[in-house]
Amino acid sequence: MRRIHIPEHEKQHAPLGRSFERLLTPFEAFVNSQSSSGILLLLSALAALFLANSQWQPEYFAFGHLELSIGLGEQEFSHSVHHWVNDGLMAIFFFLLGLEIKREVLAGDLKHIRQSTLVLFMALGGMILPALIFAAISQENPDLKGWGIPMATDTAFALGALALLGKAAPRSTAVLLSALAIVDDIGAVLVISIFYTEHINLLPLLYAGIALISLFSFNLLGIRSWHFYILGGVALWWFILHSGVHTTTAGILAAMCVPARPYAESSWFKRRLHTLLARFEKLDKSDKSILEKNRQHDIVEQMQEAASKATTPLQHWTTVLDKPVCFTIIPLFAFLNAGVELPKDFSNTASSAVTLGSFTGLVLGKAVGISLFAWVSVKLKFASMPTDLHFRHIIALSLVAGMGFTMSLFIATLAYQSHPGLLADAKVGILSGSLVAGVCGYLLFLYIYKQSQTDPKHAKAPGASGS
Repeated sequence: MRRIHIPEHEKQHAPLGRSFERLLTPFEAFVNSQSSSGILLLLSALAALFLANSQWQPEYFAFGHLELSIGLGEQEFSHSVHHWVNDGLMAIFFFLLGLEIKREVLAGDLKHIRQSTLVLFMALGGMILPALIFAAISQENPDLKGWGIPMATDTAFALGALALLGKAAPRSTAVLLSALAIVDDIGAVLVISIFYTEHINLLPLLYAGIALISLFSFNLLGIRSWHFYILGGVALWWFILHSGVHTTTAGILAAMCVPARPYAESSWFKRRLHTLLARFEKLDKSDKSILEKNRQHDIVEQMQEAASKATTPLQHWTTVLDKPVCFTIIPLFAFLNAGVELPKDFSNTASSAVTLGSFTGLVLGKAVGISLFAWVSVKLKFASMPTDLHFRHIIALSLVAGMGFTMSLFIATLAYQSHPGLLADAKVGILSGSLVAGVCGYLLFLYIYKQSQTDPKHAKAPGASGS
């Protein structure tokens, strides 16, 4: 292992802190790994399945139904832990999702319609065909209510699978899959908001509209302080919660109001930082700690203020929320929702229309829908393939996109919350379908990579020659 050289003048400062940093390094590497959130999500799901089918089953289900109350004076707001996570914490997940969608549309892979045509066609096929397959298998109510289950892709699981593949998955596949998952999520959010809203209370919805207008006004007035957006966002969530529309809408709408422009341009930031750094170097003539140098500390504070003005709240809040959501909220959601008591006789569950619809939609619907729509868009010259990809990479990617875990579970919970038996069948279909789709996609990527290594004619993608 390469030894890290620490200058003599730095060794005297915080030796215990440096030892602790060395201890944290493996954990930080884990957190920064692309596959880590997917691994944690998988472990949470496995833990839920284990507990739901073990001697601790009563305690596991009792934890989800445990009442958690927030009170102020005589007013008390009480719901189960399961409800707080699904309708409360998941709103933060959808807020982060909304931030990512806004960034993709303004400056990412979805900025230019013509460049993103392939992604849009793939996403469309990956939503339409799975929903049609589910509807064809589950022709009767209440089974049919879950038609939206196989529409979405779990970004953490899918990108985690690509990260584990390493060089076997070309870089373009990760870009395509990320953009595809974003469009899928937009479709899933629209489906949840429109088709899984049972009743609407107009007065709370009116108040929610006022809260939303306030948030947009903060943006237009150039207000960047997070306090205003937190207060407005909580108010929006509260009113939407009581309006009958699902709270996922509150998270997405609040994210659309977050400023996407910096307070100051990059040129100003460079000049400001250069000036402050020159002052800092002029004053920094002793070996004292910055704790003893008030003027230098003031300059560092000014640097931090300048940095905050040079970035956008959209980018900053995405960075701040990313790890708490990926490493706390989503695993907790998976732990509370993935637990299903597996039947002793799988014949009834396997023959259930909901199980078959969820499984087939995720495995077959995603693979055929994404691949077919991608092929049609390229053949009709509406889109072109990335230069480093063969069409068989698209097929492998479409299989990996069948890992619909988080959003699929979320939609299943909304669709069958009053039908526990059907919800259990849906969970079995989602878990097995996501597993089979991910494994098949992973193996196909490996096969394509090994074939390209042994057979030179498969090493170069058709798009590389301009075809």
